[in-house]
Amino acid sequence: MENFNKLASLNNLNGDQEDTLLIRRNQLQMLKTGMRVTAAMKLEGIKTTLRPKFKVDDIQKEMNSVYSALLYSFEGKAQEALAQRISQSAQQLINTEQDGESFVNGFKTR
Repeated sequence: MENFNKLASLNNLNGDQEDTLLIRRNQLQMLKTGMRVTAAMKLEGIKTTLRPKFKVDDIQKEMNSVYSALLYSFEGKAQEALAQRISQSAQQLINTEQDGESFVNGFKTR
């Protein structure tokens, strides 16, 4: 009978340990979930802050205005060369905006 009582006590102790482990696993999972949600929210805030930094709409409008005035001030080869440079600058602006969007979208949470 004494051996039976010891065995029953060991079973109870083992069961308590399993319950504790289960509780700890659940707590750990809840903590991980909470951390993911918090990280995702903070990341969205960062993305929202960064996105406008790469927008070039205002710069592009100003460049178009200046370039239009310049372009019509020249003729012939000078005008062609200026038009080519304007085109290159416009492409750089577009690339900058695309690179910025790729940069912002590159941030991920696990």
